[in-house]
Amino acid sequence: MATLAQFLATLRNDVRLAVVLPVKVISNEIGVAPQWSCTYEVSLRGARLKQVAGVSEAGQEIWIKRHNSKAKYRVIWIGKPGTADAGQFAVECLENTVIWEGDVASRLR
Repeated sequence: MATLAQFLATLRNDVRLAVVLPVKVISNEIGVAPQWSCTYEVSLRGARLKQVAGVSEAGQEIWIKRHNSKAKYRVIWIGKPGTADAGQFAVECLENTVIWEGDVASRLR
């Protein structure tokens, strides 16, 4: 499993914006309904979010939906229990789609 430092290194050249945005996380876990989460920070290619049921391991592919935009992401990091990062996970977008709208997207470019 990757560390937070590895996650940040992969997105080092990306502008990251610390912003709380509600999103819906849709996992491939059987029996787990889509879950509401929120971001801690976003970039054009990824995000760090509050962990939800159905997100269980690095490498897992999930969908994240923001308003009417949806894109496929890969979980690249999950915070370890008992650490300051517990309850968080990070994703990278697998598509050429930006789901952050308006002012957020323009501040990331």
